[in-house]
Amino acid sequence: MKLYEKPIHAYLHQDLVAYDSDDNDRQLIYYFKKGYVTVLGEFESDQYVTGKAHIIFNQTDVISVEAGLLRLINEEGNRSSK
Repeated sequence: MKLYEKPIHAYLHQDLVAYDSDDNDRQLIYYFKKGYVTVLGEFESDQYVTGKAHIIFNQTDVISVEAGLLRLINEEGNRSSK
């Protein structure tokens, strides 16, 4: 796992929502709205098609997502080459 010294901004292409099981009345676990998020780091994982995941933060929750769900943004607001 690699945590970035300076977080990266990214655009999340779709809403991400997770609910607990029916046994727990399907309580909301997290909700990431489509839009800008903060990327805290990355890691390799066989669970994702690209083999790479990013750790993202939306001012409330921290989760990992498939790298392909994000468009990384550099300091000037352009797409990052990472």
